[in-house]
Amino acid sequence: DLYGSSFLISYLAEAICKAAKEQKYTVISPALINVTQGTPNQIIIEGEFDKEIAREAMKKAWLAVSETCRQWIEDNVKDCGKYYWHRNWKSWGNYAWEFFWGNGDTIGAAREAVNEAKRSRDWIGINWTGESSTLSGADGVAWPGMGIGNPQKTNRHKQKEEIAEFYRKLSYKLGAAFIETAKLPDQSAEKIKEYGEAFVDPDEELSIPELIKRLITHMAIAKQIVNPLKEEIDPKVPNLLKKLEKELNPKTFTDISRLKSKNSKPEEEYWTGWFQGDGDRMGDLLKRLSDEPDEPGELHKFSKAMMEWGEFKFKPAIAEAIPKAQGRTVYAGGDDFMGIFYDIPKKTPSTQQFIPLTGQECVNWFASEFPKTWRKHDQPITVSVGFVWTAPNVPQRDVLQHCRLAETSAKNNGKDRMAIRILFNGGTHIEWVCPWWCLPVLQHYQDRDKDTLESLTLAKGTKQKPNWTHIYNDVATLESRHAFHGNTKIAEELFAIYFPECKDWIVKGNWWLHSDGEQPRTGILGHEKKEFKEDEIELFNKFQKDEIELFNEWFINLAKVGFHLCP
Repeated sequence: DLYGSSFLISYLAEAICKAAKEQKYTVISPALINVTQGTPNQIIIEGEFDKEIAREAMKKAWLAVSETCRQWIEDNVKDCGKYYWHRNWKSWGNYAWEFFWGNGDTIGAAREAVNEAKRSRDWIGINWTGESSTLSGADGVAWPGMGIGNPQKTNRHKQKEEIAEFYRKLSYKLGAAFIETAKLPDQSAEKIKEYGEAFVDPDEELSIPELIKRLITHMAIAKQIVNPLKEEIDPKVPNLLKKLEKELNPKTFTDISRLKSKNSKPEEEYWTGWFQGDGDRMGDLLKRLSDEPDEPGELHKFSKAMMEWGEFKFKPAIAEAIPKAQGRTVYAGGDDFMGIFYDIPKKTPSTQQFIPLTGQECVNWFASEFPKTWRKHDQPITVSVGFVWTAPNVPQRDVLQHCRLAETSAKNNGKDRMAIRILFNGGTHIEWVCPWWCLPVLQHYQDRDKDTLESLTLAKGTKQKPNWTHIYNDVATLESRHAFHGNTKIAEELFAIYFPECKDWIVKGNWWLHSDGEQPRTGILGHEKKEFKEDEIELFNKFQKDEIELFNEWFINLAKVGFHLCP
């Protein structure tokens, strides 16, 4: 779904950009580079480019994709009765997307016009005949009998059986088509089933747009989309398709799938790391660019730098971040990105034990390498990231929601930082937010036996890692006795014991935004400390109290997250 969505957005955006270029207009943003994903969906064009030409370009690109998907299913899944769903596909072909248009004498005025247009939505709901309160409602499920007859007189049990049979056959056909397209030697029924389930699980019931997002990641179908895309968008589409093909091996999607069918074999469960990030204060940067004499040129230069960073700096860095694990970028468009760190636990020859990826390994990369990777775009913006270390059985929808919430938490707690969230199977979570410069503190933990990561590496084998249970138990005991209430002395003393090399990092001067040479550096607790006048004593006292509670909370969450992240 995520890959399909990013792929679609990129192509629809490019369709509009290239239609503008054909009409001899200048596309200021996004800067078009050779990417398959990550093209932003806000487009700025210089000149009086016609709204209807833009809308028509997007519609043609969408219909080229959706009609090819529908035709492929009808050509390949023939033993499921007559197809009655054409009206429904036509409705989604016409009304799937919102399109907002605004113009003005300046880029700022045009943006404001678009924002004004967004206040009244531009989406027409598809009216199903019958109940469709959820996507799993039979009226909204894509299957051959969709849209036929009166739902009130339909045999629901029989309908459910027919839908299940359709998805079973569709999944199998997708698996067989992949093996044929990729020319794989193993054509067994077991392999066909495995590859088919990587695209559509037989137990799923998808709406038409959800189904399209899956199908366009299948190379047999994507190759059929090439001809209309060549005609409507870009003659270079086959080259981009080859790039995309490398990323769409269905086996790798099976590796990270969080959907388990009823008949799935028991397997080793493992945690995964999901992250989502976004540049800080983009509005301020755009305002500064608007003050430049050549605003369009500066904005285009900025867009090009960020697009090239995502494709040529960020994606390779994620792929190679952790040698023992898999790193995958879901999308990287401008300053906006999302990705996954995951691993299938492998047995070592000597111990025959599973040694899976740990959350600490992921965070260590963010602490040491990510800031350097981010700065490679050479643009004057910082970044906030939400990282979610996720238990094996958390549903996909919940994982994505927590990614968004973690990123929002990083933004709300001062920006220029990372929010680490541990997400458990029951849906509960704990979170710790820390600026980039302080994030390496996790690597400097020392337990009561004076064991550190460095000392244990030198000693080779006394223990695998420092024991985080020590600080966790101390904090839990003291917290239950309300020892942290009203002062920061306990937290500071414990920090000095367990992080002796970093004890100067948490001095009060580092709590809030402050100047570090010529560059301001964000504080542990975030926003700049306010100044108070003499007649604001009451407010000052309240602030002091909140400040103490905020620091204690930061330290307590450090102990809790560290305990679960660094087992």
